[in-house]
Amino acid sequence: MKWLKDAILSKRSDNAFRGTMVGDPKIRLHEIGIPVDLASNLLVSEHVNSYNFDSINSKCNCYLLANEKLVIKRSGKTIIVRKPNQLVIGDTVHRLLQDGDLILINRPPSIHQHSVIGLSAKLLPVQSVLSINPLCCAPLAGDFDGDCLHGYVPQSIQSRVELEELVSLSHQLLNAQDGRSLVSLTHDSLAAAYLLTSSEVLLKKTEVQQFQMLLCHPLSPTPGPAIMKSIHSHGPLWTGKQLFSMLLPSDMSFSIEPKVHIIDGEVLACPSESFWLQNSISGLFSVMFKQYGDKALELLSSAQDVLCEFLTMRGLSVSLSDIYLFPDHDSRRKLADGVNLALDDAEEAFRIKQILLSPDSISILKCYDDCADLSQSYEQSNFIQSNLPIIKSSIMAFKSVFSDLQKMVQQHTAKNNSMMMMTNAGSKGSMLKFVQQTACVGLQLPASRFPFRIPSELSCASWNRHKSEGTGECLGGQNLYAVIRNSFAGGLNPLECLLHSISGRANFFSENADVPGTLTRKLMYHLRDLYVAYDGTVRSSYGQQIMQFTYDTAEDMCSDRNVEGELGAPVGSWAACSISEAAYGALDHPVNSLEESPLMNLQDVLKCQKGGTSMDHVGLLFLSKNLKKYRYGLEYASLEVKDHLEPVNFSDLVDTVMILYGGCGIESTKGSAWITHFHLSQEMMTKKRLGLTLVVEELTEQYNAKRDKLNFPKVYISKGKCSADNECGNRQTCCITVVTQDDSNSMSQLDTIKKRVIPNLLALLVKGFLEFKKVEIQCQEDSELVVKVVMSEEHCKSVKFWATLQKSCIAIMELIDWERSRPGSVYDIFCSYGIDSAWKYFVESLRSKTDDIGRNIRREHLLVVANCLSVSGQFHGLSSQGLKQQRTRLSISSPFSEACFSRPAHTFINAAKQSSVDNLCGTVDAMAWGKEPSTGTSGPFKIIYSGKAHAPIPNENIYDFLNSPEVRQAPGEAFLNGSTISVEQDFLVAAVGIWDSIIDMRTCLQNMLREYQLNECVGELDKSRVIEALRFHPRGREKIGAGIEDIKIGHHPSHPGTRCFIMVRDDGTTEDFSYKKCVQGAADSISPELGRYVERILRNRAVSS
Repeated sequence: MKWLKDAILSKRSDNAFRGTMVGDPKIRLHEIGIPVDLASNLLVSEHVNSYNFDSINSKCNCYLLANEKLVIKRSGKTIIVRKPNQLVIGDTVHRLLQDGDLILINRPPSIHQHSVIGLSAKLLPVQSVLSINPLCCAPLAGDFDGDCLHGYVPQSIQSRVELEELVSLSHQLLNAQDGRSLVSLTHDSLAAAYLLTSSEVLLKKTEVQQFQMLLCHPLSPTPGPAIMKSIHSHGPLWTGKQLFSMLLPSDMSFSIEPKVHIIDGEVLACPSESFWLQNSISGLFSVMFKQYGDKALELLSSAQDVLCEFLTMRGLSVSLSDIYLFPDHDSRRKLADGVNLALDDAEEAFRIKQILLSPDSISILKCYDDCADLSQSYEQSNFIQSNLPIIKSSIMAFKSVFSDLQKMVQQHTAKNNSMMMMTNAGSKGSMLKFVQQTACVGLQLPASRFPFRIPSELSCASWNRHKSEGTGECLGGQNLYAVIRNSFAGGLNPLECLLHSISGRANFFSENADVPGTLTRKLMYHLRDLYVAYDGTVRSSYGQQIMQFTYDTAEDMCSDRNVEGELGAPVGSWAACSISEAAYGALDHPVNSLEESPLMNLQDVLKCQKGGTSMDHVGLLFLSKNLKKYRYGLEYASLEVKDHLEPVNFSDLVDTVMILYGGCGIESTKGSAWITHFHLSQEMMTKKRLGLTLVVEELTEQYNAKRDKLNFPKVYISKGKCSADNECGNRQTCCITVVTQDDSNSMSQLDTIKKRVIPNLLALLVKGFLEFKKVEIQCQEDSELVVKVVMSEEHCKSVKFWATLQKSCIAIMELIDWERSRPGSVYDIFCSYGIDSAWKYFVESLRSKTDDIGRNIRREHLLVVANCLSVSGQFHGLSSQGLKQQRTRLSISSPFSEACFSRPAHTFINAAKQSSVDNLCGTVDAMAWGKEPSTGTSGPFKIIYSGKAHAPIPNENIYDFLNSPEVRQAPGEAFLNGSTISVEQDFLVAAVGIWDSIIDMRTCLQNMLREYQLNECVGELDKSRVIEALRFHPRGREKIGAGIEDIKIGHHPSHPGTRCFIMVRDDGTTEDFSYKKCVQGAADSISPELGRYVERILRNRAVSS
């Protein structure tokens, strides 16, 4: 494996570099600053031709002045040049890196497709650092705390073309993961935009003119002032919204109902929040990039200059006054009292949730109304303190109340608080961290249990008293969580500081730091060879297996959508990158023992195959929504469901077992002289809600059912007063006596009782269901209770698991919401409901887990992952075994790909033994062996220099050309995937309606769309031509409807970047239609062969555009 990574899969090159990145807001977004000393060691291969000969020759002459020799390639041979002016056309020269050269940049690990960007080099007189614009940090997932960038200088024309056309910043403006803009305002610029658009900002004329010089169009006219006269100023004033409007395109319209309205580039209304300025799918700059493309890059760059200048002039600094919310001591003391009251309420909600969900809560609930302080009874319940599911549910209750504390602190914070401004702007910080700084640190959850028991009051005096009284292992202590009431501003005592360090500093990354890298590797091996094929289907390079019939995201898609525009797209790699980026993002979430890890939840979803270590089946029972109308209805119902399903063995109730010799005093039966006494715990009987009579009946029924099969002796089970009065009197127990059938040998009777009767009686089930291994109450992330039922494989097969659980819940059917209740894993759903239900559950689970991480992944990526893992008819997990099983079911032989994934030596040996054949269909397989990868629609291309000078086409007399009625046409043939498609010339020049040919019809309609303005009605002559063309539309009659009143130019809401014809009917309704369908219909009316030819022409033009 190490050899494969180093020799086959390595990215090392002599034309690569690495350096620490720093921020420079003066650099354009598409540029990267390269130190001059670094650029002097980077060479670019360039072919000499007649166009660049003079510039390259002069640069080489300058290079020879400082160096002894220059290495070039001529006719395939390496030549050393020592004198100037020795170059000839056709040479390949390795020149120094210069301004404008494209460089491939990434920051390892490259976790998504946009983390690899092509930037233009800009040489700077700096030392050993690489400079980028701060707005480019988001796609690179880096910051300026020592992160390093890797750069690769392309050496061939092909690689430079690919770099420009595929990964340059202007060609990946929108994030393919979720549709947001790749670069947007952030940090300082976002905070400045938030402050600038507030209603309090007023600017003088000199300030507006100063900002206007930084715009990308500085000569644009200055808008009129909003305030002509003011008592506070001697001249007119402009608002901050007016200055922000100057940063936008003059024809841009944008609105988010009901608060944001921008019309013709002017901000008419905007809220005090900053959601519309932040980077979101419906945010301002995402919409700008969708509408204006590369032009938006220049607008964003100039907007950054203006906003940073505004922030510099205004100022934004943080001081202690921002942390201390009130200047006087009394106000701060009142705030502290309010914080303590809120924490008391949160802790009370914490305790109540624990008590309600605990089976041991009966005694505590009885004394709750009579006891002013519940803490003593609460602390005595060791079960509550050690039951993790109950603690997790209580944590949710605490956080729900703690959120009200955050709102209270926000209300007491002044508007001019700098920290709150940055938090509201979304540029830095969060409300939780602000509360920790100013009010209280709050709940602390360690990665695992605290290494010691902590007292209820976090103080040094309480800790000393706690240790001196020896209560560390009994009363008053726990080690799962802590609540720190002090704030960072007020200071933490040593114990609080220690607890915060343990929980806040040691629970990041932990042992799961390698999980995202492992998931990325597995996702890539499963998905990287999926692409959109020529017919719009999603296929795999291995055997051309169809994964999806269309690459889409919605069921009710517009029929005019042109999927051919995505032909060859590596959709598998896109989907893998989207999921892996979310996995790396999950590392930012803290890990502790009382909260589920989003990363591990995501990993569990992707491990959709039946596990090899755990053979258990899990079912989730959601409670009926009708229970919410009762107070604590869900809590009591969850306890009822658990009590009904949870298995209770006879051994769980028994405290002691005694065998007493009763002599011959047993009357009316032929019982043995040996009498077995089972002493049952009265407390456990009450807890399990069992009566002595019910226990005796269940034991008798089940023992008799087993006795005939296993040849057990007959027994007589009864309840009553125990003959050992002192034993039962000292404990709160009740007694059940068991007498076996009489036997002649007294000692053999005793052995039978010890070895056969007692063990089998203790193993009998007296309540619940034996199939269920564990039943527990859990709390979902939305604070909803759910009952989790675990069933072992030995008691029930996979296909019968869910049916068995449903049958067991007949008595409590009304308490459960069966529409939402389901098996707990993809495999169990597949076994219970089939592949279709399992597929839907997998997609929704994957969506839910990525949303929990904070990533909004586009649905088409989720569909590709789901279809790839289930293409064989059942789900195969992300593992080497799952990949092998899937390809075996699909009859695919790929030993080299499997060897690159896992255990190469073992895989190659087994492949050799089986005489396996590998056709090297995959991307890595083909490239490793020097073949062109088959993914996509690309093909090899070369630029060949013939050696002949370029000869221009002879000039033609312009007057003869204009007076000639003939139009030169290309031969009637076309090429598709290298094959010739012939079309007779007569078809091309055949008359169509009022047009001389199909070409004339298409050109005429295209010119109308270009010449008329948006929402402008066409002239009468053009109107008649459009109506004539509409006759050939496949839905022409339906489009015309009540009749045509007028025709104008517009665009469809789903395609704002393209124009189309809008027909206004006589009844006032409007309908859009595509001229391409009219041309296609006209071609079909002439000849089917011509129709197929025109269809290909329109498709190829759409792809190239």
